[in-house]
Amino acid sequence: MTPDNGDESEHRALNVLLDQIAHSEGKETEWWNFQTFDELGGRTPTQAWLAGDEKAVEQLVRGWYLETKRNLDAMRRDPRVMQMIRDKIAALDAKSGLPSAS
Repeated sequence: MTPDNGDESEHRALNVLLDQIAHSEGKETEWWNFQTFDELGGRTPTQAWLAGDEKAVEQLVRGWYLETKRNLDAMRRDPRVMQMIRDKIAALDAKSGLPSAS
């Protein structure tokens, strides 16, 4: 993928996601070759990519990236989620015998 809006970090992240999907075994291989998507005209990502529709595959992955980013931002603003994370870190610190960071 190449930057089209100047957000270089997003483009790097999307390229990493596409690379990980392309070069992994298991569910990712299933994703590329066996799972069809309406966004790709009912084709698998491999079928769309080989047909020259790389942009549609990139847009599919970009949509997942942006949705994940929105959810993460929402969780960061939720004090209950942040407290739960702090509590889990403290519990892990206590279990390991390491001094707590808080």
